[in-house]
Amino acid sequence: MKKASFIIVLFILVSCAYAQETANQNISFAVKNSLLQWLEKIPSGDEANYGFQNREEFSRAGLGSPIQMFKLNDILYGSDGKVNPMKPTGEWKIPVTVDEQNRALVTVMKRDLEWSIVDLGAAGLARELNDFKSKLTAEQFRDIKMLRVYQVESDFLFYDAPSSSADEIVLVPMQSASHYLEGMTGRTKKTLTLEEVTKFVSESILLNHQD
Repeated sequence: MKKASFIIVLFILVSCAYAQETANQNISFAVKNSLLQWLEKIPSGDEANYGFQNREEFSRAGLGSPIQMFKLNDILYGSDGKVNPMKPTGEWKIPVTVDEQNRALVTVMKRDLEWSIVDLGAAGLARELNDFKSKLTAEQFRDIKMLRVYQVESDFLFYDAPSSSADEIVLVPMQSASHYLEGMTGRTKKTLTLEEVTKFVSESILLNHQD
């Protein structure tokens, strides 16, 4: 009985992973043909600000794995770990790659039932993602998602299921989050729980209102 239950759970996990990978591939495929059009909008001489060495690289550019974007609810719930305060923004960030290195990010959204690129840039975030490849396992990196905390202008990566409870999700602070945490507390951490982040954000908002 235990063996059968294990097989069922394993089948569900594999099926979910396959469905997610297929969805990601569909998003990338849907916007692939418009990538070069967006790259050609970059003003001549301004390539470096978008992460590229020259315009010749545009012809070799491809798309990496889409990263789903999340944000915190406007009303933050209690820090008992029972309620997950994250929700999808409807946006995905896809790395623009050259020679397997991230150079920029395109922002993708679904409009009129079709996926389309709505923005190009974020060379700094793209470079950061290159660094995270060495910090996470291949499986973790393939499943990464991004939490953008607009309340404190900070970004975090996580690879847990978005439906997990707040005390189960592990967040890895990106530079924006590390700098904010260090500025506010004098220290930073390599990882935080979602529960810790929501508590910190709530305290920060309260302090700002007092000012």
